[in-house]
Amino acid sequence: MVQSPKNANPFAGGSYAPPCTVFDDNENFAATGMYLGSSRQMGECQLNALENAKQMIYAKYHHSYNGMISNYSSTFGTNKGNDIKTKLERAGDATVKAVLNDAQACCLEFGPVQDDGMVYCYIAIRIPKDELAEKTAKEIADVLTPEEKEEINFDEFQYRERMKNAFNNQEGQ
Repeated sequence: MVQSPKNANPFAGGSYAPPCTVFDDNENFAATGMYLGSSRQMGECQLNALENAKQMIYAKYHHSYNGMISNYSSTFGTNKGNDIKTKLERAGDATVKAVLNDAQACCLEFGPVQDDGMVYCYIAIRIPKDELAEKTAKEIADVLTPEEKEEINFDEFQYRERMKNAFNNQEGQ
C-alpha cells in the first residue's frame, strides 16, 4: 500500500518552486527534470530525472524546429518538397538527440526521504541554442544532395539564423 506524504506540497520549505529551477533564455534551452523514486535507488532517480529534463528540452526544440521547418518548406512547394522536409526533420531530430545524449547537469538536488522511503530528485540541464543551431544546420548541409540544395536554394548560414530566431521565440517556456 502506497502511503501519501503528510504534506501535499512536494517541495521542501513550503514553496511550490522546485529546487534546480532553470528557465530558457536567449542563449539556452533549459529544463528541470523531476523524479520520485526509492531512496534505496537514488542513482536510478537521478537517471530518470535527467531523462525527464531531456524530454522537456526535446519537446521545446521539436516544437520550435518543426514550426521553422513548416515555414521554410512552404517556400519550396509540396511534391519533392515533402522528401526534403522529411530529411530536414530527421536530421534535426538526430542532431538534438545526439546533443541531449551528451547533456550534463548544471544542478542536482534530492529532497528529504519521505516516510514511505521515497525521495524526489531534481536535475537541471541547459543546452546552448547556438550550438544546437550550428550542429543542425551542418547536419542538414550534409544530408541534402547538391540538387536538393539548389532546388530549395539552401544556404547553411541563413538556415542557421532561421533556427536561432525560432529558438529565441521559445524564451521563458
